[in-house]
Amino acid sequence: MLLSLAIWLQNTALCTAVREAIYGYPTFLALHLTFIALFGAMIFVTDLRLLGFALRDYSIADVVNQLRIPKRIGFLLAATCGFLVFGTKSEEYYYNAFFRTKLVLFLCVAIHALLFRRIIYNHPEKLDQQSGPPVAARVAALTSVALWICIAIAGRAIGYIPAPLFSHHFTP
Repeated sequence: MLLSLAIWLQNTALCTAVREAIYGYPTFLALHLTFIALFGAMIFVTDLRLLGFALRDYSIADVVNQLRIPKRIGFLLAATCGFLVFGTKSEEYYYNAFFRTKLVLFLCVAIHALLFRRIIYNHPEKLDQQSGPPVAARVAALTSVALWICIAIAGRAIGYIPAPLFSHHFTP
């Protein structure tokens, strides 16, 4: 069923147009990587502040709150370009162990957000009232750094697994 959905997706007009355009796939891949770099830098800066390693002249609340909207925009742009990249070769990605690993890691990021949003990210001003970042903030930041580094590694590794010989190669 998921394979059928992947084949259908890569054969939609939009994904076919991106795949068949001479610069379609490389352009969206480059944009995906660029937006990941920008988004990742903002995540990393936030995490370093939560750990107390960087931007100590700024409150945790200032760093978290001022980067909240840019991070959301960066994630949306990276995810949109990533989806278009995926759509051009979704059958090939379907078989890719690193792509599947990346999806599992994204699930872990979602769980991370559910666990820490309420106690850390929604009320960062409470963290500034303490003498140093609390253990929960440090755990959230270290977990975030670890997950995003693993996502970057898995994403980069996707290109190193060739399509299997038994794939359908763009047939509906």
